[in-house]
Amino acid sequence: MKFWLIRLLSVAVAILGCVGLQVAAGSQSDYVQRLLTLAGLYVTLSVSLNLINGITGQFSIGHAAFYQVGAYLGGFLSVRFFHTSGLPPIPWLIVTLIAGAAGAAIAGFVVGLPSLRLKGDYLAIVTLGFGEIIRIQVQNTPALGGSYGMNVEPKITSIAVVWLLAILCIAICRNLLKTATGLSFLAVREDEVASSAMGVNVTRAKVSAFVLGSAFAGGAGALLASFEGFITPATFGMDVSFIILTMVVLGGTGSITGSVVSAIFLSLLPEYLRGLKSASGGPLTLTGATVVAYMVAVVVAVAVIRHVYQDGGRTKINRLLWTFGALIGAVIVQIIASVALNKIGPMHEKQIVINQLRMVIFAVTLIVLMLLRPQGVFAHHEFSWTWLSKLREPKKEVAA
Repeated sequence: MKFWLIRLLSVAVAILGCVGLQVAAGSQSDYVQRLLTLAGLYVTLSVSLNLINGITGQFSIGHAAFYQVGAYLGGFLSVRFFHTSGLPPIPWLIVTLIAGAAGAAIAGFVVGLPSLRLKGDYLAIVTLGFGEIIRIQVQNTPALGGSYGMNVEPKITSIAVVWLLAILCIAICRNLLKTATGLSFLAVREDEVASSAMGVNVTRAKVSAFVLGSAFAGGAGALLASFEGFITPATFGMDVSFIILTMVVLGGTGSITGSVVSAIFLSLLPEYLRGLKSASGGPLTLTGATVVAYMVAVVVAVAVIRHVYQDGGRTKINRLLWTFGALIGAVIVQIIASVALNKIGPMHEKQIVINQLRMVIFAVTLIVLMLLRPQGVFAHHEFSWTWLSKLREPKKEVAA
């Protein structure tokens, strides 16, 4: 009884939180609402791909294809049937979400059943090829707008529904790992031969994870089409699949918490850099010397921190002190290098708008994080009160 009470309370808190977010965002600008919507969609995409790549151990890089299937199916249904359905906007949005999820799940089954007998790079090539097939097919289908894109009417915006889908995806993936079915996914990830010998149906586990992950991606695509009001094949290019994969790897393959954190961080970072302003209200600009000085400081900090953490003989306190010292030293190096380089005329005169560097900063951030934490920010860990209590406990020394 207590277990179900906690579950019902969690569901109520999740719903109230999403509704509260919707109410709070209503007084914000369209720009803020767009950021919140994209962050929620990327959380769903990242967690659903993590179910395939991180939890089941496959290597799919065609997640944008299922995103696109859901978007175009939801958009097509809205254009053709919304005005004759008689449904209010939000219920109709949920209908298109379910339809997009179902269509993407069918596509995932069609692709997954024959191809998931492959492993590693071979599976990656198949999923990548499927993504390109879907994109090219849409470009050559006049009923879907072709390469010009498709107007989706009506344009329905609901941040609450977007984040409810994200929370549902997190909850299903999290609870799945506590069941026998979810444990079979983990067994396939660790060793397919051993899990098959123990009675696990490897093909069924792979296809189930693939279909479930594709369904959530399709639902997110339907919400994107309704939110944007206009979609094109370029919206679901190959780079989108790589960005979603990057979110999974950065957060830690197999970590749902890591996928959530990295999805929010990576979806908001470029947009935050886009909106940076100077004190006068104009676009923030830096001199060429300042940009080079920052790059030198980052290289110095990363080199020192990597050396410290690769030295297994240091204690945690010693590593933290060295990390703090490396950051302070990097700031000092940046100031000295900036002053010295600004004395060089061409480097001082070169003015660079920070908006032009936002994708460069995005890429450098990924490189730095992967160098310092190659296993991902959370590795295979999940955020929980039990995990926090374990962090406070001293590690037991193992006898030689």
